[in-house]
Amino acid sequence: MKSESIRKLSAPTAAACALLFVVLLVTVIWGVLTRYLFGAQARWTEELARFLLVWVSFLGAALAYAGQQHLGIDLLVARFDPWTRKLADCVVHGLVALFAFCVMGYGGFELVMERFDSGQQLPSLGIAKAWQYLVVPLSGLMIGLLAMIHLVETLRGREVGGAEVGEGAP
Repeated sequence: MKSESIRKLSAPTAAACALLFVVLLVTVIWGVLTRYLFGAQARWTEELARFLLVWVSFLGAALAYAGQQHLGIDLLVARFDPWTRKLADCVVHGLVALFAFCVMGYGGFELVMERFDSGQQLPSLGIAKAWQYLVVPLSGLMIGLLAMIHLVETLRGREVGGAEVGEGAP
């Protein structure tokens, strides 16, 4: 069961992700229709689809981490006793937070600022390329916050290996 904090972070992100996915779907369908009906694809559709796919992927990764549904191999950790599993979970959440805040958050912010300063544009859309990269620090901050929430919940005994204490692993 997700905590209230995780639900508050996840709900608007899930809504934004769903909306972006619908726009992505419509964009791709429009691109295919224009290619077959008019003999040439609308130029902006491929670029917008790529832009939206990047955003949906990064926001989706944050949502997967929120629900602890991200890819992971817990073959070894599943064999640990509860205390060692809790310790391993704390280490993992701490490392995820460190990576998310430092590499995705700080590094992503630097990347966005460099792209704004360089003046690079997405040619078909006519917008700064920095907007495409903005999702990196945003999702990094979200994943970092989620990792800290998971860490606190694990330390409080509410979470062990992705499951609530007393629930048992799926």
